[in-house]
Amino acid sequence: MFRAVILCVMLAAMVLPSGAGPLEADRLQQRLETVREKTGLVALGAVVADADGNILGLAVAGERVKGSGDAVQPGDAWHIGSNTKMLTALLYGRLVEQGKASWGATLPELLPDLTDEMDPAWNDVTIEHLLSHRSGLAANPGMMWFLTSRVSSDPVETQRTKLAKGFLARPPDGEIGTFTYSNLGYTIAGAAIDRIAAQQEYENYEALFLSTLVPEGESWGFGPPQDGLEGHTKNLFGRLKGQGKGLNADNPAALAPAGTLHVPLAAHARFLSQFLRPDAIYGKLMTPYPDSASDYALGWGIGHHDTLGKSYRHAGSNTIWLSHVTLLPERGLVIIVNTNQYSEQAGAAMHELAVELAEDLRAAD
Repeated sequence: MFRAVILCVMLAAMVLPSGAGPLEADRLQQRLETVREKTGLVALGAVVADADGNILGLAVAGERVKGSGDAVQPGDAWHIGSNTKMLTALLYGRLVEQGKASWGATLPELLPDLTDEMDPAWNDVTIEHLLSHRSGLAANPGMMWFLTSRVSSDPVETQRTKLAKGFLARPPDGEIGTFTYSNLGYTIAGAAIDRIAAQQEYENYEALFLSTLVPEGESWGFGPPQDGLEGHTKNLFGRLKGQGKGLNADNPAALAPAGTLHVPLAAHARFLSQFLRPDAIYGKLMTPYPDSASDYALGWGIGHHDTLGKSYRHAGSNTIWLSHVTLLPERGLVIIVNTNQYSEQAGAAMHELAVELAEDLRAAD
């Protein structure tokens, strides 16, 4: 089955206190239970952190697998889908910081071994174009690639190279500079990072990502979590069913730079809190691209509300998980809401829960 990775837009306009204190644990738990029971979600998790990475509230509700009776645990990892994208952009930024990559690098510079076969139309497409979805690449590689790559015996870096070679040998599908949300673009950015990884004697993007970004001892990984929670979708009879932990429980592995990461709630919130602190790389990643008229930066959607101020948000799903993240820099807060199934109701549930969390924080001020 085709597992689309999607971008979900703004959570509700929320009024949050500056310097918010911890959320009351029982009240937070009840919020989750109410939303989950109302919508029939299998499991639901939420976390709020401040700019220093302190966890102000964390709660989970429901089952790891529908009908199992096995309760979701606070430390379980959740698949975060396209929320991987902001971290792929961060990885590239860290490589720039280390002098191993550069902003403004063009596709011929990023993939020098493919230059001879690259259509000239790609010559001026840069890493920023890839990371801001303005490269002219299609949204996805295509159905046939999804069907075949999941069972391919080729290493993921080889698959990404073949993918890049095939698409870059012909002119762009879209107009360079125009926004088209593209998992393909991030996958080709991953192919570029594969090459930088090889220069540092890492196997691929995945190995370099885990070594460079993930704090020691934390249980991040690519693909479906191998312990705890499972993603869910409906079977041919319309019954919601856990999808296990194998090949069919996620998008093809080669799509990792676009969205196959899993991480526990607290670890994810602590990590994203870094984006709220002064740092040249974060400033680059969170600046609208190509100019202030854009509502997307490099891996982040951008919004604004009269009382909320600026917000950065993103969400992702492989159609069997759903994860929303929101950064509120003027409030110094990170809010993450996850579920292990995708449905129209799931998005509404996360919207409702985010509003309630905001109300709790305001009341506690």
